[in-house]
Amino acid sequence: MKKYLYIAVALIFTLTSCNDFLTRAPLSDLSPENFFKDKAEMGNWNAGIYDAFQNALEKNQAMWGDCRSDNVETTGYINNNVYMNALTPSMGESNWQAVFQCITRCNTGIDKYPTIPNILESEYAPYMGQAYGMRAYMYFYATRVWGKLPIVTSIWDGSLGSISTPRASLDEVKAQILSDIDQAIKYFTISNTSSVFYLSLAAMYELRTEVYMWYNDYENALVASDYFMDNKNYTLASDATEWKNAFENPANSKEDIFAMSWAYINNGAAGGWPSLLGAANTNNGYQMSQPIFNELINRLYSGEGADARLWCTVDTVTLFYKGSRVPLSYASYYISGIQKCIKYSVKDPNAAYDSKYQIYKSYYGVLNTTDSEIQQVFMRLSNVYYLRAEALNKLGRTEDALTIINQLRQRVGYLRDAHKDLIDVTSQNEIEDLILKERQIEFWGEGQRWFDLMRTGKLIEVMDPIYSQRQETAGVTVTGFGDEGTKYWPIYYREFESNKALKGDQNAPYPER
Repeated sequence: MKKYLYIAVALIFTLTSCNDFLTRAPLSDLSPENFFKDKAEMGNWNAGIYDAFQNALEKNQAMWGDCRSDNVETTGYINNNVYMNALTPSMGESNWQAVFQCITRCNTGIDKYPTIPNILESEYAPYMGQAYGMRAYMYFYATRVWGKLPIVTSIWDGSLGSISTPRASLDEVKAQILSDIDQAIKYFTISNTSSVFYLSLAAMYELRTEVYMWYNDYENALVASDYFMDNKNYTLASDATEWKNAFENPANSKEDIFAMSWAYINNGAAGGWPSLLGAANTNNGYQMSQPIFNELINRLYSGEGADARLWCTVDTVTLFYKGSRVPLSYASYYISGIQKCIKYSVKDPNAAYDSKYQIYKSYYGVLNTTDSEIQQVFMRLSNVYYLRAEALNKLGRTEDALTIINQLRQRVGYLRDAHKDLIDVTSQNEIEDLILKERQIEFWGEGQRWFDLMRTGKLIEVMDPIYSQRQETAGVTVTGFGDEGTKYWPIYYREFESNKALKGDQNAPYPER
């Protein structure tokens, strides 16, 4: 629950949770014809859009993208339904309410911003760009999670009898996303935003690249990614310090394109992400999987440079000390410390120092679920580069793809030529697997892995043996991945009560209750 928000927004938005279906507050409750009476209130409404974005993705970024995947192993403190891919319609994470609440606020802004008295197009253009851009982003996120979706682009009239909106086809959802991106670009071209905490023209080209890659349109993905080539406003981190700074201080990172604004005094604790991946005050449910950790250890002793993403993602200082200063190895995986991710952590001002051995006992402060205020990163330049490499590979330009991979490795200290990791340097499939492994290391904890495997058609191939092993370890019937339809989340059961048009259209093989 937010501690402080603009009063007008708070009063209005408390009325938006009456109906589960799309969480659309009636016009009579929102009263937008009265709310949008001057330019200042346009900014207030925009704040409400980002507030809804925070509610939708602060925890679910990792839940939907990491916690079912091979990125993680359980610490023993989780609901096994996610870890085993045994999802149900009654799980809170199946609920698309917060996503559609954000979409609803975007719809209202798009409708009302241009109607504010005495406003110039140049004044409302960046707000229109953000509303269209956020709607596109929410629909893109949602279609990857649930597949087909109801498309709602207008303000609800308040009639209970009008809540009857079926899910649109995947092609219709795709068209809606691309149309909204085009509209956002049009408005951002008139007047752009400059803060990393707001969607911008650059964010739209990043999103367009992601969307085209999701739909395997590699030529258009390359065209979209061209926006960032030789763009002086965005550069890759040049070393480990800059790479870590992308998470510690997004506002001052030229690699970050869009991040979630979060301040404890305004928003309370950003406890969702730490509770999943690394919390100091409780037992987080997931930790880095051992194959990823072992790969980073291999790189540490490769003799061809060490990959800084090891000590920038897990607390190697604590690991080293807890291991009685034994050099890091595969065995370090079982030492206390590996369970805590420090990707978003800053240096602990009270970092413990062992004067006898002249070494820190700890260095980064592991996040606390009750007072953390991390600014989660959602768009980075490195994602564009990796996706560009993937597209180049698909189009037969394998050498260009490997050049990008080498560039991305070198910026974090790993100097090994990617050619050496390939048996057949002409094999598109082998190069794609290499790119996916690099992405897995780069974006650990950023909610990319599950969608990477879906996008490339490798989800069942990768996850079937992993689920089989998890099931065998748990002593349950071994079914592996099971039904392919479980790549999507089920639709929350209460949506079928609110929206009669959804009846009979639950994602297979899930029940409606």
